[in-house]
Amino acid sequence: MNKDVTKLDPKMLEILRALQNGKSLPKPFCSDTLVLKTYIAGTQYSSAKKIAGSIKEGNYLIFQREAKNPNDNMAIKIMDLDKNKLGYVPRAKNEVISNLMDAGKTIFGIIDKKDWSEDYLRLDISIYLREL
Repeated sequence: MNKDVTKLDPKMLEILRALQNGKSLPKPFCSDTLVLKTYIAGTQYSSAKKIAGSIKEGNYLIFQREAKNPNDNMAIKIMDLDKNKLGYVPRAKNEVISNLMDAGKTIFGIIDKKDWSEDYLRLDISIYLREL
C-alpha cells in the first residue's frame, strides 16, 4: 500500500452522503483544515437536551446555511448525522464560515467537549474545511 495515500474515514463518508442529497460523492483525495473552535449556540432551544445521551465527544456534525433566517442572514444550523438540530454557530463567529459555505466549500464539525451546567448543555466544537 502506498504510504502517501490518505485513508478515507468512514464517518466522513456519512457526512458527505448527508450533505450531497443524492449527488455523486467528491474525490477521495483531500485534506481538512481547522477553521474555528467554538461552541454550539442555542442548545436549550433545540433537540440537543432530548438526545443528549447519544451526543458524544468525537461525534461528527453537519452544517446547513439559513440565509433566510429572520434573526441572522449568516445563520448556520448545526445537526448531528441523523439531522437532529443541535443549535447554531454563534452569531459573532459565523461570518467566515457562512461565506465559505456560500462559496460551495464543504464544512463539517466535531464535538470536542460536552458539559452540563445546571440545566444547560454546552457543546464545544471544532469546525473544519474539507479541501477536495
